[in-house]
Amino acid sequence: MGITGWTDTAHDLRDHRPTLGALADALDPTSGTDSLAQTSRHAALARRGPATGYADWRHPDRPDPDLMLLIDGHLSNRIRLEEQLYQRARPLSSDAEVLLHAYRQWGAALVDRIDGSYSIAIWDNQARQLLLVRDPLGTKTLFWHTQSHGLLFASTATALLAHPDVPAIVDADGLNELITLGPTRTPGHGVLRGVRELLPGQLLRSSPAGIRLHRYWQLQAEEHGQDLDGTAHQLRQAIADKTAPLRQRPAGAMLLSGGIASAVAAAFSIKPEADQGSAYSLTLAEPGSQPPGTGADITAAAGTAAHLGLDYTIITVGTDRLLDTAATAQRALDFPGPANLDAPLLALLQHVAGRGHTSVVSGAGADAVFAGYRWLHGPEALAHDEVPWRSSGLAATDLLTDDARWHLIPGAYRTMRFALATENITRVDGEDVIARRRRVMHHLTLTGYLPQLLVRLGQLAAAAGVTVHTPFADWLIAQLLFNTPWSMRHLLGIPNGLLRHTIADLLPPAVTWLPQRSMPGAHLLPAWDRTQRERLHAITTDPAAPLNGLLHRDRVRYVLNQAAAPSVRDWHTTIAYLIEINAWLARHHITIN
Repeated sequence: MGITGWTDTAHDLRDHRPTLGALADALDPTSGTDSLAQTSRHAALARRGPATGYADWRHPDRPDPDLMLLIDGHLSNRIRLEEQLYQRARPLSSDAEVLLHAYRQWGAALVDRIDGSYSIAIWDNQARQLLLVRDPLGTKTLFWHTQSHGLLFASTATALLAHPDVPAIVDADGLNELITLGPTRTPGHGVLRGVRELLPGQLLRSSPAGIRLHRYWQLQAEEHGQDLDGTAHQLRQAIADKTAPLRQRPAGAMLLSGGIASAVAAAFSIKPEADQGSAYSLTLAEPGSQPPGTGADITAAAGTAAHLGLDYTIITVGTDRLLDTAATAQRALDFPGPANLDAPLLALLQHVAGRGHTSVVSGAGADAVFAGYRWLHGPEALAHDEVPWRSSGLAATDLLTDDARWHLIPGAYRTMRFALATENITRVDGEDVIARRRRVMHHLTLTGYLPQLLVRLGQLAAAAGVTVHTPFADWLIAQLLFNTPWSMRHLLGIPNGLLRHTIADLLPPAVTWLPQRSMPGAHLLPAWDRTQRERLHAITTDPAAPLNGLLHRDRVRYVLNQAAAPSVRDWHTTIAYLIEINAWLARHHITIN
């Protein structure tokens, strides 16, 4: 699902429709429905999936469209745009048509007027210019590859491999992105050789004069200057504004974890005095057993659903179902992900889709926006020059051969990437050392962790056939919280305490002050654990496996023979992730160079 295309000012792309079709197919190999391809002399554009749109404008005296536009995603301020452009609402117009009119009116300056979750491509034939735009928080993505006389782009990096000019090669930097930093990546890095990622809030302009990049939005450190009541009022208004389209056209389904974020997202998204819809929570279980701590806080989630008048359903899945959904997730994701987390999430989304829902509301992103993650509150986040979500314990690089480690130098690569990511983070005058360090780690979370979390969620949702709305993934809310003092953001020393205080009148106290609850991991099921161990062992004994020559057999054997002790932190995630990397390399026939 997504958009793709390329421009070439020296050749006629009307002769390259088969290549454009291959690019579109690569966006979603499992489905050929709802697609469109359009070629002109110097531009070829295609979209696939119901969440994408296309519009063009043609002068009657010219054979090719003067303007061609693609969007993957949606606009959240469309009504305001229509009032500015047409002086009235035009409900029958698509987002693509509104954007096309906006470009004709404002040109590239439209990036300062639009809001939503989107990636956009605009070909201006008269100017011989391609514009690529990514939304401020990076909920959608675009990858690009330079050509001799133009540029190639796609919503996924692996879709670009369908073009003959893009080599299926991962070099040392790309391998470091996968193994040393993965499952997250350096923002802007495309992993594949010659492929780059458009940054959140970035505009790319490609013309015969070359490629220019412009950040039209990024986080800025500023004095907060508000008291608690003023901050709470501003936060509540921002959440209400973000969820206004959902109250006009309710999603119908809410995902509840029992935590505060999902409860608030549901409370603000329902339409008063209407059929409030349904709510769903996920737990994990093997037949005859229920491992502790393996799902949502059912009591809290049920209390939220009852308070909001939602029809509540508990979904229980076991290892067999999760292994099936993990295989589906592999095909749906652009890059390898943490399978033990992706499989339960996809299973939940598939169940919701099976109940007839096409869109759901989730609290995902709140912990990043509020800095509520537990790894932002411990001393480790402040003490080490590492991204805060990478904790001590078994790392994928620990299982590599000595030659592979010598070639990659993973420690030096992490140090370099951390230094580059933090060198231009703005500061507030008078910040003490602790406040500055917390700002740095929160900035990394918002710019490095959150976009990839949201993109992964969107790709899994597309595979399930639903759209996920994440009200807290909003650039205005992120900017507000980025500059809110830590003591106010986590009022009374409680993570996300400001959010709890702000909405205390909307939810029962038993829900408002409960600890946050995360999505359960499949590794908590013993049968999943056994299967993953067997699969990693099989990679070390298969000479054809892409990672076979990189893994140290004795180290892998030692880890696989150990019990899943807490002291070997996240060993289960590391094992599952290495399996995903191997599958990704094999599926796309990628060579390690």
